[in-house]
Amino acid sequence: MRSGGVLISDWAEQSTVANYERGEAEPSASALSAYSQLGISLNWLLTGEGEMFADPSKATAGPKPRGIDPAVFRQVGRLVMRVHKEEWIKLPTDAVLDEQADAYNALLARAEDPSDTDELMALLAWLEARLKKRLRAAAEEPGTGKRQA
Repeated sequence: MRSGGVLISDWAEQSTVANYERGEAEPSASALSAYSQLGISLNWLLTGEGEMFADPSKATAGPKPRGIDPAVFRQVGRLVMRVHKEEWIKLPTDAVLDEQADAYNALLARAEDPSDTDELMALLAWLEARLKKRLRAAAEEPGTGKRQA
């Protein structure tokens, strides 16, 4: 969860922060201290007046969102299509795109450095084995909707 660019979920449960925002609970002294350490103005937090950050020039926008690596995404898409074809599973276009996105996200989650294209490409063999294992398990389970073509 972000509050003006500050990542709150590193130290507080989202439901707790949501309770503060809805006025259902008030932050404890330790929570106020943590907000202060993040650079959030306690005056703003308690009254809603003034600047959100005690020193707006030090406010951070947080990490820049990472874009999709087109070369890796393309390779993942090809892998998804090939594995489904090998397993005799035909998917509608939307389902292929969902599978591709899920596989790409799994690849990023597995990588030590998701911005390292070489590492992501090296993990494609792991992704292929994972996908085949999942598809075969689904085909063996009755009622999963996976059927042999």
